[in-house]
Amino acid sequence: MRRTSTPLVGLVALLAVTALAGCGTAALPTPEPTTTPSSTPEPTTVPTSGPTEAPTSLGSLPGSAFLRVSAIAEVDGEEVQLQLTFARATTAATSQTAFQDVLAACPNAIASQLDIYPGFAPVGVITSRLEVTGDWPDGMRFAVAPGGAIASIGEGPDVVPSTDQPGMFGCSVPIITGPRLSQFTSLLIGDPTLADRANLDAALAKGLYGFESDSGSAGEIRWRDCVIQLSSTAQRAATENAWVLPGEWGDGCLIGDGGTV
Repeated sequence: MRRTSTPLVGLVALLAVTALAGCGTAALPTPEPTTTPSSTPEPTTVPTSGPTEAPTSLGSLPGSAFLRVSAIAEVDGEEVQLQLTFARATTAATSQTAFQDVLAACPNAIASQLDIYPGFAPVGVITSRLEVTGDWPDGMRFAVAPGGAIASIGEGPDVVPSTDQPGMFGCSVPIITGPRLSQFTSLLIGDPTLADRANLDAALAKGLYGFESDSGSAGEIRWRDCVIQLSSTAQRAATENAWVLPGEWGDGCLIGDGGTV
C-alpha cells in the first residue's frame, strides 16, 4: 500500500523549529538586523525526534557522502546509536569489484526485477557503511534499506548471509544481528542509452535509505533521535521526487521513495 508522499519543503525552517524544542519561552530582546556576507549552503540536516528527546550528537556530513541516517535503537531499556553513511553512487566501470559482487550474489533477483523494467540494465552501485556505538541489546536485529530497489548485499560478521533462490527476497533487505562493522552494496539500474549521471540520479531518486524493524528481533525496537543528513544532491532528489519523510513511515528511521511502502 502506498502512503501519501509529502514534499520536503522548508527544510531550513524544520531545522530551526527542532533546535528550539524544549527551550524556555521568556521574552527575548529584538535583535538589530545586520548584513552578513553570503556563503555556500551546508548539507541539510533533517532532525525528526520529538521535542522531549535529546538530539543525537553528530559530526558534519563527509564531502564524499550522499546522505547519512542516524538513530537510537532501544530494546528493554538498552540502546545503541546507529549511523549509516551512504557514499555517492558510482558507475559499473568505476566500482567494478562491488558491481560484480552483486551480480554474482543475486542473479535470480536481478533477472526477475529486470523483467519488470524492460530495456533497463544494471548501471552502477551505491555503497554504505554502518557503525554502531553502545552495548548491543541481546537478540536485537533489524533491516537496512541500502538505497537500490533491485538487489543488495551486505558484508560483515553480523550480516545475515544473502540467499538468492528463485521467488525469494534474500537479496532485497540485509538483516543485521550485532554491532560489528557492516558494509552494503546496492545495485542501480537504468537505460543504457542515457548518460551515466542521468541514470544514477534517476535510480537514487527511487531509493529507500535507513533502518526498519525486523520480525525476527527478540524484542520490539523503539526508534528515536532519527536524524537525516542530506548532501545537496540528496536534497535535490528528495525535493523533486517528494520523498517520504521519516515520521511518515510509521516504523524505523527511513527516508526515500514512497512507492516501496
